[in-house]
Amino acid sequence: MKIFKPNIIYGDTSLKFFNSLLKIFNINKNFLKINKFKDNEYNIEFLKNFTNKSLFVLQNLSHPIHDNIINLLLIIDFLKKNIVKNLYLIIPYFCYSRQDKKFLENSPISIKLISNVLDYFKIKKIITLDSHSNNFECYFNTPLKILKSTSLIVNDIVKNNILVDIIISPDIGGILRAKNLANYLNLELVIIDKRRPIINQIKIFCLIGNVKLKNCLIVDDIIDTSNSIIEVTNFLFFNNIKNVVVYITHPIFSQNSYYKILNSKINQLIITDSINFDYNFEKIRIITTKYLFIEEIKKIILEENEI
Repeated sequence: MKIFKPNIIYGDTSLKFFNSLLKIFNINKNFLKINKFKDNEYNIEFLKNFTNKSLFVLQNLSHPIHDNIINLLLIIDFLKKNIVKNLYLIIPYFCYSRQDKKFLENSPISIKLISNVLDYFKIKKIITLDSHSNNFECYFNTPLKILKSTSLIVNDIVKNNILVDIIISPDIGGILRAKNLANYLNLELVIIDKRRPIINQIKIFCLIGNVKLKNCLIVDDIIDTSNSIIEVTNFLFFNNIKNVVVYITHPIFSQNSYYKILNSKINQLIITDSINFDYNFEKIRIITTKYLFIEEIKKIILEENEI
């Protein structure tokens, strides 16, 4: 069988698993060079001609968010003008996904602007991981493939013999994500009714389900300031749980907020490599998502070549 090597470039040179992903496809060079002028404007240089070829652009939209957005738009604009056959974007973490509704009466739905800009370029498909809510997909005309980390979590639980009695959704918006995991493991689902009266602050109204003397597993998509997950954890211990393990997909950790986790009652936090985390703590462990993206790239290659 003929093996088709994908054409891949990446704009976010900081994300570690992009390099390891390229090595798996035996690609030893990134055919994209990114320079900066003295005034911090970006200058993009392509080291290979991709005209009439299908191309995967790997670009994360984590910190520095706006630099990465500009890089991505410059890359896409050049490629579309040079008639790339099919353009696929792989974006593990998608910024502004939390702004999928109005937080205030006079505020924009920010993800709609991002989606409109990307839709303009008529991209073949965008592949991302664990979107913040079900609304996310509704804002795009571009086809989306939203990969799920559920299978990775299940495998990690089994591999490390993690004791779990119940699955907890830390808010109403995360019910579907937690329910999928609960179904996989055939466990009870418990829901916390948590709301945000103002940005970065929460108020817990009630607990739907019984957590007394249970080993709890919280699953969520994003950890930012760490305040929310710590308050939820404290609330659970107030209701007499045994212990709590937390699985989070996107570790933003604004202002080094992971230190709060180290001093919290959380027994263990497991995060993915969708955003770099460059520290080694016993309490915080990383699982890789690169194989999810590798399988999706392989599927697209097979579909394009009708194998």
